[in-house]
Formats: sequence, C-alpha cells, structure tokens
Amino acid sequence: MAFKPNDCQQLSFDDSFIALTEREKKALEKSRAKIFADEIFPAIDEERFSVLYSGKASRSNTPVNVIIGALIIKELFDYSDDEIAENLMLDLHLQYALHTTSFVEQPVSDKTLSRFRKRCYDYETLHGADLYHDCVKDLSGKIAKIMKLNGRIRRMDSLMIESNIRFLSRMELIYTCISKLAV
Repeated sequence: MAFKPNDCQQLSFDDSFIALTEREKKALEKSRAKIFADEIFPAIDEERFSVLYSGKASRSNTPVNVIIGALIIKELFDYSDDEIAENLMLDLHLQYALHTTSFVEQPVSDKTLSRFRKRCYDYETLHGADLYHDCVKDLSGKIAKIMKLNGRIRRMDSLMIESNIRFLSRMELIYTCISKLAV
C-alpha cells in the first residue's frame, strides 16, 4: 500500500454537508465536531507515518489523519473499533470532525484501525519509535490550549487520600484523611 497524504479537504458537489438545512448546519457549527475539525484534525502530521507504507506504486492508503482522528475520538468516547467504524458511517458529527462528509463510502473499518495499529507496532519493534504516541503527544499541547488547561496545576483527587477509597467506611475515610493531614 502506497502512502498518499490527504491533501483534499474541500467540499465536493455531492457532499452530505451541502444537503443540510441552515438550522442543521448551524447546530453542527456549534458542536464539538467543529472544534475538532478546525483545530485538531488539521494539526495531525501525516508525513511521520509515511514510513509505514510502501514507496512502490500501489493502491493508496486510507488517509492517515482520518485514522488518527478516529483513534483519538475512539478513546475519548470509549468506543470499540466496531463502534467507531459504525458511528463514522452513521453520525454526521464524526464525519464532519474527520472531514469525510464528501466521501461516498467512509474509509474506516475495524480492520483499517487494527492494521494501522499493527503497522505502528511493527515499526516500533524494529526502530524503537512509537509514531502514534509521538503524534498524540504533539497534539496534546494544542488540545490543552483549546481546553484552557494549565499544566502547572496539579490534580488532586481521591488517590491522594487512599488508593482504594471506595472500599473505605465513613469512619475509615475520616481517620485516613486526618492521619494524612497530620503528617
């Protein structure tokens, strides 16, 4: 399979976005899909994944930015591979977020994702570089900026009190909190 970057991000004449009513377009523009489509999706660096594909002339790959975007959304919503593939076929929000509204058939299937992860794993095994992790790490700064997260603020949660807090009785919880406070 040959690597081809996903350069075409324009609406086509038969794009499903064009058929929407003004009300539907406005709702889509106000959704989280718009933020993902405008901020996260274009920031995905496809070129780093070109090493996973053949340099020979052959069938072109599924757009890497669509695969990476689908994997990110999959993790955000805790979808399985089958669920993300099915939701991408049926949910206009996902299609809009991944710039696939103009595709006649959605390019992602469960096999697409597993094969891509296998390519990344094989590359990491041979070369010691986790391409997917590096890509997400690069995107994390952009995501933090969009979400207005401050990396200097430390998270404080129940793990700082007791690792198995849900198994404690009220009395044990009070005792543990006071003992941690006193130390």
